[in-house]
Amino acid sequence: MRTVRNALLAAVTAAVLPMSGLGTQVVTIAAEVKNGLVELAQKASHGRSGDFREPGVLIRSAPDTGSAARGVGNPGDDASIRQATRGESVRCPDGSANSEWFDITNRRTRVSGFVSGCFL
Repeated sequence: MRTVRNALLAAVTAAVLPMSGLGTQVVTIAAEVKNGLVELAQKASHGRSGDFREPGVLIRSAPDTGSAARGVGNPGDDASIRQATRGESVRCPDGSANSEWFDITNRRTRVSGFVSGCFL
């Protein structure tokens, strides 16, 4: 009985919604909501995660090259970025200088610390 009722409701809905134009509006609104949520999710994740640019990137206890290394990061490990901060200026592999460091957690190893912006 329930199956018959559901089938009848589906048939009536399928017949009425397209005639009223409401069906098109509902689909359009649903698509816009979905697109908005996808955009928000992308914005929320932007700048909050990254990956290591080369193997053996040192994760340090403070934003300078003289601080103790807590571990290493490698491409594919991924990093959760808590915040960006200023630190010691580091010469990047491309020859530029960068004083931006990131307070991160390596997602694979769970080691937390600071990584130069050159390598993330």
